[in-house]
Amino acid sequence: MEFAAPWALAAAVPIIAAAWWRQRAPRPAIPVPSTAALQAVRPTRRQRAARWLPLLPLLAALLLAGAAARPRVGEAATRIPGEGIDIVLALDLSSSMTASLADGRTRLEGTKEVVREFIANRQNDRVGLVVFQREAIPLVPPTSDYAALDALVAELEPGLLPDGTGIGVGIGAAVNMLRDSRAASRVAILLTDGRHNARESISPEDAAELAAQLGIPVYTIAVVDEGPARFSDVDEELLQAIAERTGARFFAASSTAELRAVYQEIARLETTPFERQRYLRYREFGPWLAVASAVLLAAWAALDSLWLRRAP
Repeated sequence: MEFAAPWALAAAVPIIAAAWWRQRAPRPAIPVPSTAALQAVRPTRRQRAARWLPLLPLLAALLLAGAAARPRVGEAATRIPGEGIDIVLALDLSSSMTASLADGRTRLEGTKEVVREFIANRQNDRVGLVVFQREAIPLVPPTSDYAALDALVAELEPGLLPDGTGIGVGIGAAVNMLRDSRAASRVAILLTDGRHNARESISPEDAAELAAQLGIPVYTIAVVDEGPARFSDVDEELLQAIAERTGARFFAASSTAELRAVYQEIARLETTPFERQRYLRYREFGPWLAVASAVLLAAWAALDSLWLRRAP
């Protein structure tokens, strides 16, 4: 229960004060030498009812003040969702992803763990999934069905496509997913541990140019060997150029912990305020109180002028 106009309840204060003052005011009386004879007279039912008659207009006034305050109870909530972020994850499934990270896990195992955590931490965003080797497969368009997406990521293994590293087709498939999105922000996150070697497909530079023209930042993540002397075949310069061209950032990670930090940083960078307006459908009780007030006033007027009429 709440009041749409609670300030109207203040009207009850002068009403109660006026009733109290009227009750305290001296009443007209007829002097008599003795009340002994009057004490033996029992009041009639009409006289007893007359004592309560002044309460009717008081209650009517209080009910009217309550009606003006518009008491109400919310019956149902309707939520209008705002626009979150549409994110497409492009994951490299080439055979080199079975190599070990610094913590002993394979690159793919560490990637899947961190990506699943990333998905689980989404609330208002839609997430899509692209996997690529020499070719790319758009597995899931941006969706808020995080459970289904998580189950799919958990089952990812190399060998879905001809082996190789087609960074261009990975970016192209992600951008194509986001092309018609109307989300407040569109983001692609590409992870790879290799060098582009799918010469027959779209080049990474051309794919990055397309993403830039569509206003889609492409964050790039290189899975590398530990230490300053990196022996992995990943083309970090290319990945950095892709990120810069599309207005994003490049990251490198050599362990599951570093991958986790990278995805957390991207989530922080791409946090968009998400507004949700809530509307309630209310059941209003003010009209019923107003009707009750009118009934009491009518009853008071009828009783005062007819059944409980007093001589002047």
